[in-house]
Amino acid sequence: MRRRGFFALAAGTALLAGCAAGDAPAGTVVDRLFLLEPAADGHGWDGIARRLASVMVRSGLARTVMAVDRPGVLGSAPRDAFVVPGVPDLAGAAGDPGDPGHLGGPEASGAPDASRASFAREGRLLVTAMPMVAAAEIANTTAVVEAATPLARLAGDWLALVVPAGSRLRAFEDFAAALHRDPARLTVGGRLEGGSDHVLYGMIGKCLGVDTRLLEYAGYLVAEDAAEALRLGRVAAMLGSARALLPGISAGRLRPLAVSSGVRIEGIDAPTLMELDVRLEYSDWCGLLGPRDMSPGDRQAAVALCERLDATPHWRALCAANGWSRVFLGGDDFRRWLSTETGRTRGVLHELGLLTSSDTTCWGSCVRRP
Repeated sequence: MRRRGFFALAAGTALLAGCAAGDAPAGTVVDRLFLLEPAADGHGWDGIARRLASVMVRSGLARTVMAVDRPGVLGSAPRDAFVVPGVPDLAGAAGDPGDPGHLGGPEASGAPDASRASFAREGRLLVTAMPMVAAAEIANTTAVVEAATPLARLAGDWLALVVPAGSRLRAFEDFAAALHRDPARLTVGGRLEGGSDHVLYGMIGKCLGVDTRLLEYAGYLVAEDAAEALRLGRVAAMLGSARALLPGISAGRLRPLAVSSGVRIEGIDAPTLMELDVRLEYSDWCGLLGPRDMSPGDRQAAVALCERLDATPHWRALCAANGWSRVFLGGDDFRRWLSTETGRTRGVLHELGLLTSSDTTCWGSCVRRP
């Protein structure tokens, strides 16, 4: 079986020194912070803004934090995502403390100011993740890395390839052989088309030397629908979050064939893709962006906030509870990584037939239109 190496996400983990529980690392405390999240179902980071808001308040990183859904951000340039409804663009009140996404006390509220607010006074951060990067490419809008200020990659979620317990595909080698025989006859399910699961399937096919254009993928709005399709035999295999699939694996309903992590995952008796000579390590990920026009001082303060967040016991506990890997990468390192990852994602989307060109500058003609 001929296999070609194709490196995707090299998820290096930066372990920063922790602090005592409940104590914030040294640094400026933001008066009021808006955490803006794309309002879209179907990816593994739904609701992460509210969790981050809770961690930031409990850790003393910000006095008031409001989590705000931003409809329509996925698939569009996120430049306008930082405008909070009912709040002036440059400075304004902290919002309604009665809002369910609002955390913190009234001491952080204040009257609008006509001058531009510094990040320490009023910060605005946009949650980003791999689905936003892919959606912007598919929608043929400005790349996320260019439309906003990359601040930090925070966490990663490893993926697993599974089949029903009674499947004739007993091991990954059987899966690979089936792809080589007829890739169009083996349908793999997962979350939405163009998302992390779909892109990883394209990468696996590319590594195995299979014609990526022939791969059959069934995308579902949520992972539960994909799991149901697998149970009913509508798809032969499924790609999804390893942590989310773990209960089915532990119960013996699902057989894991491979995981996308660099090392084996506790509780999942399956080799890594790297062990199978598929030179691929891939993680779904989430991070934070700032407005495109951030001043150098504000950008430095925002990156420092992300660094301090990664060091807090509350964030570490949240990651451990959800099975996420801390894969912190901040500032210019994140910007460079995101630029590379955007190009890599664009190339896979092109090979999967979701883009008519992998050119990074083909505005207006890249995307396959209905």
